[in-house]
Amino acid sequence: MVKNSVHQYWNDFVSLIYPQTCAGCGSDRLDKDQLICWSCITRLPLTGFEKYADNLVADLFTGRIPVARSTGFLFFGKDSLVQHLIYRVKYKGNIQLGFALGTMMGNAIVEAGWWDSIDTIVPLPLNKRKQEKRGFNQAEILADGIGSAMNKPVETVAVVRSKFTDTQTRKSRGERWQNVADVFDLVNNHALDNKRVLLVDDVVTTGATLEACAQVLLKIPGLTLSIATLAFASKI
Repeated sequence: MVKNSVHQYWNDFVSLIYPQTCAGCGSDRLDKDQLICWSCITRLPLTGFEKYADNLVADLFTGRIPVARSTGFLFFGKDSLVQHLIYRVKYKGNIQLGFALGTMMGNAIVEAGWWDSIDTIVPLPLNKRKQEKRGFNQAEILADGIGSAMNKPVETVAVVRSKFTDTQTRKSRGERWQNVADVFDLVNNHALDNKRVLLVDDVVTTGATLEACAQVLLKIPGLTLSIATLAFASKI
């Protein structure tokens, strides 16, 4: 009891000196263990794509690759709350925030009723050199959150990104495709046999990178593919 009290006093002291603030707006008006305040949560631009088979993410892949279901959880805008949150995850290493956002995505998919059509979650691989530099793969953090909400396993070794590529930002659709062609390889050809796979990434714009990875995954016998991203951006 004394030990727990000391621990609580210490946590209260640390919170007083270094108060927990909202990852979106910086407010300290947070519930316990909350990372985003309720004001920012209500301002998140939800797409609702997971509720409809025909949506803007699905349109990106129509006629290109067979995709069972697809969603982009939030609308992405320049200098927006969504861009700020993704920046906090991707470049400031806020892994807890990434996991929380992934959990929100997973809950939305569960509520939409297609979680039971997924067997395994696969995060879009990051090149080994880039992942070592960053320390983590943001798509994997999101996938872990989704997996937690959906109670589904996350597979990270079946497919790898074998080549280093430049950022896709400011590239045209054609340039994006050329940049990612032939960069993904299968490592374990049987781990995903006959599996219904959910491929996960942070942002989709033209879909070139996801398509390149999907083409490799679809070589696996019996694999059915769905796609989920944290955000959908018509332009960046």
